[in-house]
Amino acid sequence: MRPETDGLAPPQAAVVRGTDPHGAGAERRRASRALWQACEALLSAPADPRALDRALAGLLQAFDCDGVALHARGPDGEIEPWHACGEWRSAPGDLRDCMTVPLLRGAERLGILDLRARAGQRWRPAQFGLVRAASGALGAALGVRFELERLRRRPGRDRVTGLPDAKAFRERLAEELARVRAHGPALAVVLFEIDHFDALRARHGREIADAVLAEAALVLKLALRDGDVLARLPGARFAVALPETDTVPALRCAERVRRAVEEHRFARVGNLSATAGLAASPREGLEAVELWEKVERALALARKAGRRRVAAAPAALTQ
Repeated sequence: MRPETDGLAPPQAAVVRGTDPHGAGAERRRASRALWQACEALLSAPADPRALDRALAGLLQAFDCDGVALHARGPDGEIEPWHACGEWRSAPGDLRDCMTVPLLRGAERLGILDLRARAGQRWRPAQFGLVRAASGALGAALGVRFELERLRRRPGRDRVTGLPDAKAFRERLAEELARVRAHGPALAVVLFEIDHFDALRARHGREIADAVLAEAALVLKLALRDGDVLARLPGARFAVALPETDTVPALRCAERVRRAVEEHRFARVGNLSATAGLAASPREGLEAVELWEKVERALALARKAGRRRVAAAPAALTQ
């Protein structure tokens, strides 16, 4: 998983080497990587019981502290203890700095992260900056995971991923195209496919294959905007409707999302790749059937070109 990382690894970190004798820039980069690894492990947790251990170990490394405890919202809506890592017992007189970080998705509090400093350690300014990033990044990961788990049993939802199913996506696509016809803002549609998924299922079995799809849904959801529409289609395909987005920005978005899938390490199966095709309305059509044919044609072109890429509908590339 790799959503926008500007808050964690600012551009100046790349040039800090000559002006940063104490290595603070390298420390920030290490801490940022450890934080993203912790976020990825949280996404893997439903399929991998050891993922929470890896997540908290990553946070221990990111914050360079002795103890990390994660609390999350339970079924009744209350924040409850979930998992802990490191040293939390203290001898008499062993007073430590501690920090409590709310984990937020927007304005919604989904959990709490407790941190216990090393003996004699004071929290550094760089760590406070990382705290702000952790609040948003871990909160987003928890929020998406809880949302999709809650929605799996509802009508119109895919039971493996919790995403809208194919029928629900067709209905939403029709609504979005009606807006295009009435008001004129562009709408891009992207079709993602997990590469070589049939071989993965034959090798690992249906249970693990379904876990991969559920984990992919989390990665995709986190990489997209709140207003984008993500759905699970039959097989290993995911459809995305990008409102107010034309071909060129859609290509950039699709490539960013595709890379997020490729850079994520899936529980039990490791790294995977994805291929995508896209088309945009009104340029490629105002009707759902016409637009979808262009999207599938673009995906076929990307597959023929060797997969692991994004292709736009041919007409879009010549205009």
